[in-house]
Amino acid sequence: QCAPIQLVKTASTLFAKYPSLQVCIDHLGKPRTILGNDLLDDGSVNPNVTIDEAELKVWREGMTAMAKLPNVHVKLSMLGYTCPGWMRTKQRQEVLKSLVRETIELFGANRCMVAWNWHVNGAVSDADNMSQVGPDAVELLDKFVWFFEGYSDEDKDRLFAGTAKEFYRI
Repeated sequence: QCAPIQLVKTASTLFAKYPSLQVCIDHLGKPRTILGNDLLDDGSVNPNVTIDEAELKVWREGMTAMAKLPNVHVKLSMLGYTCPGWMRTKQRQEVLKSLVRETIELFGANRCMVAWNWHVNGAVSDADNMSQVGPDAVELLDKFVWFFEGYSDEDKDRLFAGTAKEFYRI
């Protein structure tokens, strides 16, 4: 597992040396809390929808470096790492959708996969315990369908199953 800052030089340099090693970046590359925490110190919902551009820049540099390596794949998972409380507002959902789509554009559907381990981490899928609000299983699946609007059926098949089958050889 790598954080965005590690993806820029360390991970991309290391994995470039081993092109036959299959690598999977988890949790969308972990751009952490780009809209801030879900709740403010007083317990009220954080209304912020302005992206932390410095955090986003580091994430983009790292993901761009890793996308250049054909042996690197990405799990579209644990979306709340990126945006705790993302289910609270349409604006937060739109921010997350744009990052998911940006990741797919960088890597291609043939190197991105939806990670679906709801039975294990459904309760923390929103934010690794940084938020108490998250989608249920059906809502999460519906959000992925919405994120992938406009993609071909072939790309959707790859995102939901095909890429994972190839990567994990199942």
